Amino acid sequence: MKRNALPRGFTLIELLVVIAIIAILIGLLLPAVQKVREAAARLQCQNNLKQIGLAAHNFHDSYQFLPPAFIGDNSEKLDGWATWGALLLPYIEQTAQYNLWDIRYVASEQPLAAVQTQVKIYLCPSRPTAVPSVSDFRPEGAALTDYAASFGTHAAYTSSTGAIIPNVPYVATDSAGRVYVTKWSSQTNFGSVTDGTSNTTMFGEKSIRPNSLRGKNEDRSVFGGNRNNTRRMMGVSSVNGDVRPLLPPDNQNLPFANSSFGGPHPGVANFVFVDGSVRSLRTSTPVDVLTALVTRASGEVVPNY
Repeated sequence: MKRNALPRGFTLIELLVVIAIIAILIGLLLPAVQKVREAAARLQCQNNLKQIGLAAHNFHDSYQFLPPAFIGDNSEKLDGWATWGALLLPYIEQTAQYNLWDIRYVASEQPLAAVQTQVKIYLCPSRPTAVPSVSDFRPEGAALTDYAASFGTHAAYTSSTGAIIPNVPYVATDSAGRVYVTKWSSQTNFGSVTDGTSNTTMFGEKSIRPNSLRGKNEDRSVFGGNRNNTRRMMGVSSVNGDVRPLLPPDNQNLPFANSSFGGPHPGVANFVFVDGSVRSLRTSTPVDVLTALVTRASGEVVPNY
């Protein structure tokens, strides 16, 4: 009787060839997978800004003015009164968190849950997972955001030229010696955006030095109401001539990295405009175009971009 032949196995050379082919295929597929992931993250980022823009519109419907970047600054503390991030909470289905606030008082006097609870749509998925900020107005840390108000070309109260700018509050002192806001409003509404709501930015992705992201002292909370936390500018400053282009993700040694717009997406930064539309601006966009887009009432003709 003839014995059945034993099955033939792979030789070492054949195995090495197969492994090499698999490695080549992985090398070819990985960049494509990364591009798909980044495209999905960029789309989610745009959707976040769309929701923020819709919330600002609903806020305007309620108050007849646009949300201020913050109700007021407080020069005596590291924080100030409620920011746009707090004021928009009821309009992004976060009423329970908003109800924890007493917006008459500064952020550091709010319950920890009011300022430390992270809001998902305030975060871009292309950046690392958010952790509470440090060296901020609460030693326990506070919630972050990857978006900022569009101040225009200047960040100082009545000199701010953007659509979402600081409020100048009326304040008093209570019986316990605490300063509180007695009246607040906003400096802007749809009517004040005379350059056109489709030509004026409202919120955008904020640039942060990579080494300062997530738990570092330059990545400040969305709820700390002062200019260091909320201001973002671009274009050419009408006061001192500073040039503020859109910054790329690798902005570690670039000037104005923490007060300019930019973001983690290669080549572009996302913005929501006053009309509610969301657009990606190339980081190569000329500064004169950025100046026209970031100012609400300067009368520029917006060039083709």
